[in-house]
Amino acid sequence: MEISEYVYHFGSADYYVIGAYLVMLASLGFILKKLCGGTKDFFIGGNKIPWWLAGAGCFMSSFSAWTFTGAAGFAYKYGILIVLLFYFNVIAYLFAGKFIAAKCRQTRQVTPAQIIFNRFGRLGEQFFLWIQVPNMLFGGAIWMMGLATFLSVAFGVPMSLTILISGAVILLYSTLSGSWAVMTSAFLQSVVLMALSVVVAVLTLTHIGGFSGMVEQVDASKFYLFSDEHTWVWALAYFSQIFMIFNSIVGSTRFLSVRNGQNAKKAAYFASLLFLVGPVVWFIPPIAASHFFPNLTELLPGLKHPQDAAYVMMGLKVLPAGLAGLMVMVIFAATLSSMDAAINQNAGIITLNIYKPLFRPNAGEKELFIASRTFNVLCGAGVTAGALFLARQEQFALFDLMLILSSVIGLPIAIPFVLMYWIKKTPRWSAVVSIICGAGYSYVALVNEWSLSIRVFGILLAGAGSFFLSMLCWRFVGEKARAGIAEFYETMNRPVDTEKENVGSEDVRQLKLVGSMAMIIAVGLFVVVFFPNPMNARIVIALTAGGVFLVGWLMNRAGRRSIDQSLSEGA
Repeated sequence: MEISEYVYHFGSADYYVIGAYLVMLASLGFILKKLCGGTKDFFIGGNKIPWWLAGAGCFMSSFSAWTFTGAAGFAYKYGILIVLLFYFNVIAYLFAGKFIAAKCRQTRQVTPAQIIFNRFGRLGEQFFLWIQVPNMLFGGAIWMMGLATFLSVAFGVPMSLTILISGAVILLYSTLSGSWAVMTSAFLQSVVLMALSVVVAVLTLTHIGGFSGMVEQVDASKFYLFSDEHTWVWALAYFSQIFMIFNSIVGSTRFLSVRNGQNAKKAAYFASLLFLVGPVVWFIPPIAASHFFPNLTELLPGLKHPQDAAYVMMGLKVLPAGLAGLMVMVIFAATLSSMDAAINQNAGIITLNIYKPLFRPNAGEKELFIASRTFNVLCGAGVTAGALFLARQEQFALFDLMLILSSVIGLPIAIPFVLMYWIKKTPRWSAVVSIICGAGYSYVALVNEWSLSIRVFGILLAGAGSFFLSMLCWRFVGEKARAGIAEFYETMNRPVDTEKENVGSEDVRQLKLVGSMAMIIAVGLFVVVFFPNPMNARIVIALTAGGVFLVGWLMNRAGRRSIDQSLSEGA
């Protein structure tokens, strides 16, 4: 790819913010390193992750730079429908909080594959692994490609170079830090991201003349929810696949990391709340960009899918020096949280479900810890290679690639691992049959280029139908297998007793630490006020820093009050 014709020229304030943010991310790894002493700490924080950290992790891992590239490109072309599609996440996480999260935590495992092994045996586990690991690597490659698109537009450098640099930074961070740093940084990023997203949305509305000006100047078709191409049936199909994938045991790692079932519920509800606010402010800029930049192809001839640059173009247009650099770093850092699924979780699955049981059954904790970091590096390299490959294809935009990943691969895998929460009397091989039937139909639908709705509803019918039909074979299941399945559900439905099961808590410590880090970020951001900028831009920067500082101060204060209360009760 050639360098884009539209190149934003960063100033000293932007480079200051970018450098300071990178230092902050790196420092988290060292600050939290002592909390990561083994594989359980590395992958799920030793079950000590506070619910609000886990909830922010759910939120941040559910989107990435892709949200501000692929999804923003969809908003640029089709308008407000994207807001509805993202609000489906709210419903999915509300359902998870009510029915899924507690059960997931109460399985008391480290990886989703371990849960699958306990319910569906070695065949189900290994069948899942050899499909899911490449699937997650492909998803990570799409996320990295989204990040590379964003950075390519922001800095005006070739896509391949941004992929290689992004891959190196993400790999270093995820290998050294573990789940504690990933989730702590996810919360800090969500605070900064929300503050900055509101600023970009407000400044965009200011430039276009408010909501009334936006309605008048943006093409009217952008304000229709449905169209001939995207009907309500299409939206229902999209919701169905999002709902199943979000509530599958495959996406359970964030819930496994908290102390007990109640905290897992709180994490899901918190993620739902964040998604209630996010989409409204995220997609005002790319929709408005269709008015300010109606010919992105001419501005960005080097991008194969220029609509994917709509958000970054709008952000660079309205943000003052300093906040433009912050936008780049926040979206870069958001991708780190998403990459946790493609890199860290994959490394955990390979270490604990392939390497240990199949090759080194007697491996000690130290060996497994080294192996987990080794596989982390290999997964990171695989994701980077996949992103380089995808960057060369011209047929699909980023949004289309995510739809293909979700419906063709993700949905058939998700179906049995959602139904398993309630459907108990199926043989251990039932998940394999369900995935084969769903994936078989999915392949036929893809080859014949059937619509999304026909694909999704057909996969649901094939996968769920075969899973339910397998109940007819329950009478042939032996007593030993029945006892193992019964034990699985007894464990899953038994609440975690944190005292008897020796599950510690880091809630108060994390409140103080994260609050202090947020205040430090705010102070560092406030310094940008003293860089050359118009007065109104300085006010915007000061308000953004003030919002982040207020959140940090409230958290730090809550942590101190909890400590004081504990001391007074102890006295």
